[in-house]
Amino acid sequence: MSIRKKPEEAVSVLLGRLKKAKEAATENAVDSCLVFKFNEIEKELNGIKEFYPKIKSWEKGVTDQFCALEQGLDDDIFKDPEMETEISRKLDLIKTDIEELKSLISTVDISFQPNYEPATRGYDHDQTVSEEWVNLGIEDKIFESKGMSRLLASFHCVESPQVKMCLLCLSIFPEKSVIKKKPIIYWWMGEGLVAKNNNQTAEEVGEQVFQQLIYQGFIKPNIDPRAKWSVNSFVVYPWVRRMLIIVAKENGFLQFTTPPRRPLNCKRRAFLWQENDTYNSIVSDGEREQDLLTVFNVKVQYLGTRIDWLAKLKKAEVLQMGRWQNSSSHHIEVEDQALLLNDLGSQKKLKYLSLRGISRIEALPPSIVKLVSLQILDLRACHNLEKLPKDMSAMKNLTHLDISECYLLESMPKGLQHLLDLQVLKGFVLGDISCTIGDLARIKNLRKLSIRVSNQGDTGPLMTLVGLSDLRILTISWTGESSSTSSLAALPQSLRKLDLRCVPFEAVPEWLWPSRLPDLEKLYIRGGKLSSLDHTDTDREWKAVKYLRLEYLTEFEIDQCSLFPQLVDFKINLIPVPLQS
Repeated sequence: MSIRKKPEEAVSVLLGRLKKAKEAATENAVDSCLVFKFNEIEKELNGIKEFYPKIKSWEKGVTDQFCALEQGLDDDIFKDPEMETEISRKLDLIKTDIEELKSLISTVDISFQPNYEPATRGYDHDQTVSEEWVNLGIEDKIFESKGMSRLLASFHCVESPQVKMCLLCLSIFPEKSVIKKKPIIYWWMGEGLVAKNNNQTAEEVGEQVFQQLIYQGFIKPNIDPRAKWSVNSFVVYPWVRRMLIIVAKENGFLQFTTPPRRPLNCKRRAFLWQENDTYNSIVSDGEREQDLLTVFNVKVQYLGTRIDWLAKLKKAEVLQMGRWQNSSSHHIEVEDQALLLNDLGSQKKLKYLSLRGISRIEALPPSIVKLVSLQILDLRACHNLEKLPKDMSAMKNLTHLDISECYLLESMPKGLQHLLDLQVLKGFVLGDISCTIGDLARIKNLRKLSIRVSNQGDTGPLMTLVGLSDLRILTISWTGESSSTSSLAALPQSLRKLDLRCVPFEAVPEWLWPSRLPDLEKLYIRGGKLSSLDHTDTDREWKAVKYLRLEYLTEFEIDQCSLFPQLVDFKINLIPVPLQS
């Protein structure tokens, strides 16, 4: 029977019981990956312990919650080595209880401050803290602690060498950075750390590795409150990052400076950290630029007038010059686009090129079509980009082309229809000349497609999409009052996700009936004139749709979620605010 205690007493009891439970589980050879969950709970409880002097007036409610936690930790399953699954489930429940406790505390106007910094804190402050830790000798103690030994054991318990290599890549980022998922998977693909197999594309393998890193507790997903079921960014736990630095150094994967422990440039990989990195050689004495496999821009925001090393790259497969941060406010600017781009054509082995989010790039040089090995070209959010090369047909190995958020592009160049290996095409502009949607019908491997219908464009050619039998994700954005959907006959029945933005129709068109999209799992309609989801299809219900988003529909009046019996989650926000992509 649990005895009621004051919060300051209860938290000490909980920490003691947690310690015993962790020791019992460890002694009985429970999966060492569970150590992460124990450590997370311990950090949360210590954070609460520092807070309890402020919560006297909420003592009763808090005490009740502590009692529930105490009962959860007083469980004999922690002593049973055969109960690993049950232990994991129990720890998840305890973590949920802790979140409820924090929510209870946060109902008062006093901020809860745990004993670790929030993930969004800037790196410059982290660097100062780290230097203070060095002066106190704390940093070295962390690297030599028993907790770090357990983390190292959890790394070695990972059976897949592929997962280990991908995980080590994450050691390069500043502590507590919020990292965009997609550029990291592209990096893995470019270096060949993930590759396609008989059943999966290379990107799908990368997504699988990413999910394993979450499941095994190495990274923390950064959940978008607008779409809780979607994970597009993440944070590396600070202790995990320190563990990765140790392993990377021991195995010769990377070397690091003294705190703040930035990765050192080496024979195979170079990292841009300071503005003057773009003016001088990026390799150490005795090493050569022509041996580099990867160049990754970690922190340089202004790419200057001299980038002499770019022309010397001969074996590079990854050139990540663009933004990897989750925040679109992170600014990268090139002083002279010619000096950055003109030497790209000589990179015959380049597989991944990212210029994501770099401003002042108005056009790509014709020489870029000489990148015959290029598989991934990421130009997302290059807001000044006005045109692509006239003919891209020589880039036959291209599988991913992202030109989304390049709003000055008015049409697509010829030759795209000859890129038969394209799997992902984002930002296709349906204009009045050059390449059309009909031309894409030849690309049978296309799985993800996003289209922007301009003022001059007509959606009639969209009916040709029905021939893309492998298409799984489709986004259509309309701009301008002249856009129409009258000629649109059907969409591919293979679709799993459909995202419609700024829709020009008020009633649901026939191609958006449930029977026409039987396998659709995600339906997003964001912005536009739609007033109702009602339809005359004989099949009334969307039987496969699990995720629904209806946003910024100023004319929409009726909630008809009953048409979606399998909903797992949904969001309805009809407030007329500007549509965010």
